[in-house]
Amino acid sequence: MPQNVTFHLPFQAGSNPESARAGEHHLAWIRAHGLVRGERALSRYREWLLTDLAGYAYPEARGADLDLVTDAVCIGFPLDDQFEGPRGNDPEHVARLSAELAAIPYRVPGTPPALDTTLTRAYTDVWERSAQGMSAAWRTRAAATYTRFFRAYVEEAHNRRSGAVLDEKTYITLRREAVGTGPCFDLIERAGHFELSEELYWSTGVQTLLRCATDVIFLCNDVHSLEREEAQGDPHNLVLITQRSRGCSRAEALERVGTLVGDAVHRFQDTARTLTERHAAGPEGRRLARHIAGLRHWMTGNQRWGTASARYATENIGIEVIPGDIGSTRREDALSGPTAGSTSRAARP
Repeated sequence: MPQNVTFHLPFQAGSNPESARAGEHHLAWIRAHGLVRGERALSRYREWLLTDLAGYAYPEARGADLDLVTDAVCIGFPLDDQFEGPRGNDPEHVARLSAELAAIPYRVPGTPPALDTTLTRAYTDVWERSAQGMSAAWRTRAAATYTRFFRAYVEEAHNRRSGAVLDEKTYITLRREAVGTGPCFDLIERAGHFELSEELYWSTGVQTLLRCATDVIFLCNDVHSLEREEAQGDPHNLVLITQRSRGCSRAEALERVGTLVGDAVHRFQDTARTLTERHAAGPEGRRLARHIAGLRHWMTGNQRWGTASARYATENIGIEVIPGDIGSTRREDALSGPTAGSTSRAARP
């Protein structure tokens, strides 16, 4: 069973002693926002172990910082499920909702979403908490990361609608944005109350680290979610694409993905070593070390979570947990209207 497949990740695993408390906070938060409704659905959502994932990924976060990153990480899964059903095959709906979500960081704090949905209200709350205390440069960068993430959903919707046959290279380029690691990686700085300089963040070295960590995460996720996506007829899975494009067996496709994981890990380690030597002294070096540690925790935490989460268990495929209307306005025809209400105050906290 692919969910049981693991790859060698030579990084120390993290865990957070406040995970249980943050988990209870998050369950109350999603209930209040209407992202999961009813005790049965809430129980199934709990079995996904999403709050454990946040604890693995941010082992040093505490208190309100841990609450924030837990909500921010976990909300990506209701979003993903919103686009996996029939609405995920409707590029127009996906484009309108994605444009609204991408506009959230550019509005004056306290401005309600132009499209009043359960999902946009929850994302507005997460963004406003994320932006608190961060510099204008970080907010602008994080807002752009959000935009790329939501735009990728639109491209996936077009692929589903058109029945696009993806090759490995095209898929990997898309998946690097659609997997959602960008916003999660930005939160390493937010949860740790530090920021990399813009020069260092945009350097070839740090961008290589981010890309390699993203690849490890999405490759592991594609393995763990394989049976779920195959059952749903979703073309966005590298194992399925590799089987088709190379005419190989399932085992051979999994071996190919494992090779890509190993390559990404090796490149990450080499790049981290070079960067650490170059920035060994001073505050920037300490911030870089914390950022690299955060990426390592994300890689190990994601694999640890993916092998245990009931979200990918074969027996749970097709069981509805997230309501299908969390991205719908109270008046559905409002989705066809303009996404007005944004301001020119880019990414203001």
